[in-house]
Amino acid sequence: MTGAPARLPIQPSPGLGEDTDPSVRPHLAEHLVPLPVRVRPQPAESVDSYVRRLALANHLKPSYLRSYLAGPPDYGPGKRPRPDRLAALTGRQQGVLERALSDLVRQKPADPKKPKRSFTKAADKPALFAAIRRDAEAERLPVSQLARRHHVSPATVRQALNSPTPPPRKKRPPTLGPAKGRIGPTIDAILDEYAAAHAGRFPTMRVIWEKLLDEHGVTAAYATVHRYLASHPHWSTDTLARQPGQPSGDFLAAAQLPFYGNVIKHYRALLTAIRRDPARHGLDGSYATTTAFLLGLDAGSSWSMLTGFQEWLVVRLGKGHDLTWPVLVRHLAPGGWVYPLSAPADIAAVTTLHRLIGEFFTTREQPDGLARIFRDYQSWATTQDWYHLAEAADLGETR
Repeated sequence: MTGAPARLPIQPSPGLGEDTDPSVRPHLAEHLVPLPVRVRPQPAESVDSYVRRLALANHLKPSYLRSYLAGPPDYGPGKRPRPDRLAALTGRQQGVLERALSDLVRQKPADPKKPKRSFTKAADKPALFAAIRRDAEAERLPVSQLARRHHVSPATVRQALNSPTPPPRKKRPPTLGPAKGRIGPTIDAILDEYAAAHAGRFPTMRVIWEKLLDEHGVTAAYATVHRYLASHPHWSTDTLARQPGQPSGDFLAAAQLPFYGNVIKHYRALLTAIRRDPARHGLDGSYATTTAFLLGLDAGSSWSMLTGFQEWLVVRLGKGHDLTWPVLVRHLAPGGWVYPLSAPADIAAVTTLHRLIGEFFTTREQPDGLARIFRDYQSWATTQDWYHLAEAADLGETR
């Protein structure tokens, strides 16, 4: 299905005035039309699973359908689907869905028969221990009676009798919460992919929640995503427009730009497909169309995909700091620079281009790959006469 995403049909209910407030009478605000494809719920299926299958069967985004099922005035991410709206969109009786879907209606937990345990605050324990020791010394009461009088366990009474100073509270070992353990790695991958494709900018919380549902098949409460991002070392409201430490200026600062492994994998797969079947991507396989396609990819990544490629080629060739990378690749092709390009030279240039980009990506995949590329380029530049002439000219202007 192409084009804009499908929208759910809504028909206004007859007899409603324009001043009707949907938040007051949501069941009268609109008449929902059942979806074209009706999915049968499976026994003991969760609401999240059923809504996802229903959305995919009707070519809808799961995040959109889930937000739509929340209904007015609670449209938005993270809200629970309303049983009446789900029944209307599926064309099934609400009672049938409530019996089939295990968590469609939340059941209130029954009141426990066992009374809740009472806990003594750490600040009150010295006074409690003093009272226990005083009663034990004055009245000679056994441990069981002291425990009943002060509403504590016999173990606490024995601690008080052994020492007037309460023992320090035991520290609980850190537990891996559901956010970090279940969706944390997925959210980190989303942040990496988005930042690499949007010049270091991070997505909003809603975009992250939608990507979890639509692209990764992970259902998580909006509050869970919020709690994880609230403690994230990089994501904040300030980093939506600029990534922390994002460099600007010369090429040495640009060496700190991130280039993530999953993005490299995507570009590798795309370039491999282009090399095998260029016509499928609208190319004729020539060097001109291949370089034009790569320049478009680089522009679409905010010029981060091929950052350092020209410098890497210059060091490899040993000259050509004032040439663009399409020209440098032709110099590195078998037979060197040929103009105009003959058919064999064109094929050799395309083959050389794919080989060099693969080697360049391998270098950039290293932890300090891009920084090493620019360090090598600077080391090479300092050995060139034009570099020292330009440096002397700059010094003359400053004087």
